[in-house]
Amino acid sequence: MSGTIMKFIPFILIFLYFLEHGAKGQSRESIDSLNHLLRVTGQDSSRIKIFGQLCWTYASTRDKLDSARIYADSIYSLAVRIEDERAIIYSHFYYGIIDRHEGNLARSLDYFEKYVTYHRNKGNDHLVATGQYQVGVIHSNMGNFAEALAAYHEVLNIHQKNDYRYGIGFTLNSMGGIQRTFKNYPDAIKSYRKAIGIFEDLNEEHDLSMCLQNLGNVYAETGLFDSALNNYKKALAIDTRLDKKHGMASEMENLGNLYFKWDSLAAALDYHLKSLEIRRQLPQKRELATSFIKIGKIYIHMNEFEKADNFLRQGLDLSREIGARPLIMESYEQFAFLHESRKDYFQANVFHKQYNLLKDSIFNDEKIKQVTELETRFKTAEKDKQILLLSKENEIKEAKVRQQAILKNALMGIILLVMALAGLIYHSLKQKLRNQRIISEKNEEIKITRYQQELSALEMKALRTQMNPHFIFNCMNSINRMIMSGEKEEASRYLNKFSRLLRLTLENSEHSLISLEDELSMVEAYIQLESIRFKGKINYEIDVDEMVDTSSTHLPSMVLQPFIENAIWHGLMHKSEPGRIRILIRQEEEELKCTIEDDGVGREMALRFSDQANKSRSMGLKITEERLKLISKQKLNELIQIVDLKDSFNQALGTRVNISIPLN
Repeated sequence: MSGTIMKFIPFILIFLYFLEHGAKGQSRESIDSLNHLLRVTGQDSSRIKIFGQLCWTYASTRDKLDSARIYADSIYSLAVRIEDERAIIYSHFYYGIIDRHEGNLARSLDYFEKYVTYHRNKGNDHLVATGQYQVGVIHSNMGNFAEALAAYHEVLNIHQKNDYRYGIGFTLNSMGGIQRTFKNYPDAIKSYRKAIGIFEDLNEEHDLSMCLQNLGNVYAETGLFDSALNNYKKALAIDTRLDKKHGMASEMENLGNLYFKWDSLAAALDYHLKSLEIRRQLPQKRELATSFIKIGKIYIHMNEFEKADNFLRQGLDLSREIGARPLIMESYEQFAFLHESRKDYFQANVFHKQYNLLKDSIFNDEKIKQVTELETRFKTAEKDKQILLLSKENEIKEAKVRQQAILKNALMGIILLVMALAGLIYHSLKQKLRNQRIISEKNEEIKITRYQQELSALEMKALRTQMNPHFIFNCMNSINRMIMSGEKEEASRYLNKFSRLLRLTLENSEHSLISLEDELSMVEAYIQLESIRFKGKINYEIDVDEMVDTSSTHLPSMVLQPFIENAIWHGLMHKSEPGRIRILIRQEEEELKCTIEDDGVGREMALRFSDQANKSRSMGLKITEERLKLISKQKLNELIQIVDLKDSFNQALGTRVNISIPLN
């Protein structure tokens, strides 16, 4: 089972780990749809997929992380039960996302490092990029900027290699944050503008608002306040329309910071308090700590020292809890300023020392050197790629010129030689080619004729087997018995359905291929006829995937009926209670996948009831197998698979037949 589970993960996660989507209405609709799928899905692989999508939908809102954790637990428990290592690693991704949003940074980092190690060993660079991006975000939040930048560079290289523009834009946005932290504003502006251009082209408004915010932060720090205000308002308008709460809170915070720089303390405080009000409703400890510190800073400048002390204390405690060193450093700085304002110079000095020690550990010369070297190596690598590309292009051009000169000289010589020999060999070659063509055409005609003869013979065998004399005799007896018993209406209804089945069978037998719609009509008529004969003991369900066009999809005529007949006579007729047949139709690439499932007594029990009549019916299956082999190069066990359904006590629950019918 582990080989088939999770085939969907590489494509889903590459999309999901960037995507912070889900406006409130969209999330509700998505959750309802996924819960409906969960109720009707029994396969473990499908349930794991749905659990993951539900977990992501709740986590993306950032205010329903408890619900998200429930579905992450569901992934993990199911993965452990089926002993699927890859599915367990899949659950680590979601646990890491939830812990990151909650501010449990160390635990989140541990989940993602295990996730990356697993997929690096498997050689899956798509999922390595998925995990490494999250590792970069966590290191950045913890103040480990060199480690964060190294992770982002690896992610960017993978996405550039695969030309994944969305991933490139998102990674450039994150790298811009580190460049801004180290006041490398020109590179930060370049990174943000590239990301904005990509998200505008892709019409990704969720991510566009985030990049506009970040570019506004750079403008604010470089004194371009009007440009900053313009970017913040654009971002706020987008997030308000999308009802993205965490985005709105970030924009309120940035507007508060901007008005603080303008010395508009009342306006700054108003925006920060609005941001705090939103963040109190979200389980995001890091952002909540940021709001406490920013509000405390404003109260210091408003000389409301008690309020300032209260907010700064909450911010420091929360920052220590989640291990966010940049926020701890900012708290120390503001506490030092608070005590200076109170003229408590001893305490101010204590906090100044703590601030400087932590700042040195984050922004010391060695750390700055590491980040600078990483940036330099990245730029150098980019230039080397360009130089190498230009060099290869020049080499290719020169090689083409040399090749063209050689070909020109060679062609001249060949032309002269051919002209000299052409008169000698023209007629013999022409005659030889003509003879070969005639022989080839004759051989092809023989093959086609043999194929058509063999296929026609098999189709006629199938027709005779489907509607064999024994079956017709039983039908006539059933009609006679109903008439003799006075069941005239039942006999009439049975006769109508029987005549309809005969007409459909004869009409379909005239064509080698019929529409899926006609085939299902014949199958349904056959099941209804058998249901009447067995006094309503047969229930059925036909489920055709909405992606399948039944009128334009064609398949060999009467290819499903033998399997239905086999399910009824070998599975359901031996049950004392009513039985059920379920027919599922879907299309995968160039094959029609048909599943016929019954809840009969199973193949082992059916063998005990076998008789000569049943043996004659098995010929229908054999002929159908031969017809399928004629139209496909696949092996028989790839075309028809029979699965015995059993419960946990190894008791038979029925039989499932999977049929693959080539469509081209």
